[in-house]
Amino acid sequence: MMIPISENSWARSLFITTLFCAGIAVITASIWVAPYFENLMISLGYGYSAVLMFWLIERFVPQLKDKRTLSLAISLLLAVTLGTAHAYLWVSKYPGFDVWQGIKPILLLGVIFTAVCFYFFYMQEQKNKLQQALEHSKREKVEQEKTLIESELKQLQSQIEPHFLFNTLANVSALVDQDPAQAKHMLDKLTQLLRASMARHRVNQVSVKSEVDLIDAYLSIQKVRLGPRLNFEFIIADAVKQQLIPPYLLQPLVENAIKHGIEPSIDGGTVTIRARSDAQQCILEVIDNGLGLSLDNTASTGHGIGIQNAKSRLSALYQDRAKLIISENQTGGVTATIKLPLEHPTP
Repeated sequence: MMIPISENSWARSLFITTLFCAGIAVITASIWVAPYFENLMISLGYGYSAVLMFWLIERFVPQLKDKRTLSLAISLLLAVTLGTAHAYLWVSKYPGFDVWQGIKPILLLGVIFTAVCFYFFYMQEQKNKLQQALEHSKREKVEQEKTLIESELKQLQSQIEPHFLFNTLANVSALVDQDPAQAKHMLDKLTQLLRASMARHRVNQVSVKSEVDLIDAYLSIQKVRLGPRLNFEFIIADAVKQQLIPPYLLQPLVENAIKHGIEPSIDGGTVTIRARSDAQQCILEVIDNGLGLSLDNTASTGHGIGIQNAKSRLSALYQDRAKLIISENQTGGVTATIKLPLEHPTP
């Protein structure tokens, strides 16, 4: 089946055909006494006839597209006929060219020349086929990657880490008698976390504000567990609160900050979640002042499962328009920075 040629391809084909015809005219002018201009006009007649017939068949006789041999034969016959009729108008004024015997050499040359033009168009068509097949393959690969990421996300959405959930419930149970107010606060935050997680089963994107609310519930639970060893703060610019991001994008980064930065530290530390915009990008940062990268900490250095999953999701959803950077702070701790294109919900 023929692949429709774009306007740029047609312009390129006409340009190359014109150059080719000009070259053929140089050759014919060297063996025939007629001026170069007349040789050029005859050559262009055959070349443009090939272009015209190729376009007419594609445009108005689509049923021939699947019959390659017949289509080329008809196109070639019509192009040669038209090109020869045009050539006759130029050569008939010369003695000997006003009869059939004189036209035969020109006709033979026209057949060869037109066949070459058609071969060029055929190769151009094959190139377009390969390009479209390659683009289709790339689109399928991207869609498969997105499907895989969405499948992994659904698994993530369907469960909160069992040990985190069990630890939280154990802490609630222990606090019920010792500090009922704290137990109630912890249970409220767990309920908020579970409710937000269940709501995300039905969406592929959430607002930054929604993600921050989920992180707030998570950190509030960890605050009860770690006490004064954990502090946290949110610095969220109003301009990015409605920015759309993949759900659970920040949570693994915050979990890494707690697990590998704050919790192992004797003094604990602070986790800061910051969101802002810069030109056409939304910049999300998870900053901690914990142990940093000084230890052999594979998760903090960007090789942990949570970090790798975040990078894979960004690559699949945004290709090269988004990135995740892990860096050590000069004053201690780690900053995880996500940069992705601004994308607000339609009003």
